[in-house]
Amino acid sequence: MKLVKFKTILLDADGVLWITDNPLPGINPFIEFLVGNGINWALLTNNSTRTAQDYIDKLGKFGISANSNSVITSSTTTAEYLLERFGPGAPLHVVGMDGLITTLEDAGFQLSIGEENPGKEVVAVVAGMDRQINHQKIKIAMRLIMNGAAFIATNTDGSFPTPEGINPGTGMVIGALQFASGVKPFVAGKPHPAIFQTALKEFGAKPEDTLMVGDRLETDILGASNLGIRTAAVLTGVTSREEISRSDIKPDFIYEDISQLHQALLEVHQS
Repeated sequence: MKLVKFKTILLDADGVLWITDNPLPGINPFIEFLVGNGINWALLTNNSTRTAQDYIDKLGKFGISANSNSVITSSTTTAEYLLERFGPGAPLHVVGMDGLITTLEDAGFQLSIGEENPGKEVVAVVAGMDRQINHQKIKIAMRLIMNGAAFIATNTDGSFPTPEGINPGTGMVIGALQFASGVKPFVAGKPHPAIFQTALKEFGAKPEDTLMVGDRLETDILGASNLGIRTAAVLTGVTSREEISRSDIKPDFIYEDISQLHQALLEVHQS
């Protein structure tokens, strides 16, 4: 398959643009190229521990200007889904960290959190990454789900890359709640459709005019491919070329890093 001119490019964060707080080489000229050629771009991340504003600030520290349209997280997608399903002000119980909690508070929901017993009926249990997960949190959330509360997960990533190696991801929290309650959650993040559909809607974009750039086959590549969005895998995150060759999930394009993708897109635009 030949690379073409895209109107919208969606970018995973960790493993694509940076590793934890360390920017990967080439991200600034790449974003400058997108802006200079009128290509819509957005960060599309499963990370629920940070707010959209946190990512805007982080990009700013790297010298990249972004606004709220440029950042779509599993938390913002979760909040949008909950507003559509239950309306503003609905009572929720949350297992998660500040990024998810703040996003839901800003959306106007009534929250009980973690080890706090709601004391009243909640319409949904919302779970994301929680590095302080414990038995009490699981017990309260499990019982609420078993009593009829909807179970909503930001994402189910099993791991994520850090400078010291691969760390366990949100899947450890969601897996515990699912196994304990016997209920499968609605999942807002990749590879499920909601987060991609939110991005397409934001830009009025068509799948055939969009490229998803990611480092993870089972989330970035699979989710986008399922919606007819073409995909580019970069090898700066959790997936190697050898793993791609062994996998049934195949990206349309493979690049060593964002700089190599930038060069390929530059050649397309110059031809």
